[in-house]
Amino acid sequence: MERSIILAPSHTFLEHTGEIHLRIRARSLPELLAEAGRALTGLLLRDARGDAAGPWAPVEVRSTDRAALLVDWLNELIYRAESALEVPTEFDVQEVRDNSVRARVRGVPVGSAPLVKAATLHGARVEAVEGGFEGDVILDV
Repeated sequence: MERSIILAPSHTFLEHTGEIHLRIRARSLPELLAEAGRALTGLLLRDARGDAAGPWAPVEVRSTDRAALLVDWLNELIYRAESALEVPTEFDVQEVRDNSVRARVRGVPVGSAPLVKAATLHGARVEAVEGGFEGDVILDV
């Protein structure tokens, strides 16, 4: 009998000189992007959590490929945290294609700009693996 592996959403921060290397795993692309958002939330809030206070806000991101989409998705979340001083904490990823995502987010207010400056294309990847998808992205802090 053949056994299949199903990846539960997870993320790991790996050591990287002067930056943060984030590795994400999930069963599907929508779950991968939501998990990347949760990982970013943990960094921005330094693992302090609060209940999302604001209304749901639509997010649409288009890019050239899956890896760039992961980077652009995270950069959109970072931009929202910086411009509105509200860190997205809840993610409803509604549709993902290889080069676009349509979602909605809501978050918690913060008093200052977040720790993460940007997600970078350097070393970014999203690949199908047994049981789902795996992605890597470097965050500039």
